[in-house]
Amino acid sequence: MANWLEEQLHQAMATLTAQRDRIEEAKAELATRTSSVTSTDHMVTVTVDANNKVVGLKFNTTKYRSMHPDQLAQVLLEVLGTARQQMADTAAEVFGPLLDARTDLRAAMAGNTEVDAMFAPVWGLAPTDPFGRKRD
Repeated sequence: MANWLEEQLHQAMATLTAQRDRIEEAKAELATRTSSVTSTDHMVTVTVDANNKVVGLKFNTTKYRSMHPDQLAQVLLEVLGTARQQMADTAAEVFGPLLDARTDLRAAMAGNTEVDAMFAPVWGLAPTDPFGRKRD
């Protein structure tokens, strides 16, 4: 394998490894997060984890005892929906920076980086690969 091709492969692998490490760090960070939301009347607090699983349900008052079941259900669904939305926002915050890196990774794998553009004029001078193909 030509040295320049081997170097490009090593760079791509290093980029993939770094990206994988960042993803694992983000997953670990997100796994430690929860989202807790209290109803507007402070009657109930719902806590969800990063998988949107309910991990806490606390009734802060006894108001729920005198509520119509449909009304209580509506309050619970509202608070749960808000907690889940907040957790989705947290996930986007944690993983958001990785989306830009993912774009860079795609560009590197496709040979569309700034470095590739800079060397484009000399690619025609590069040797062919083992199959006789030249780099575009």
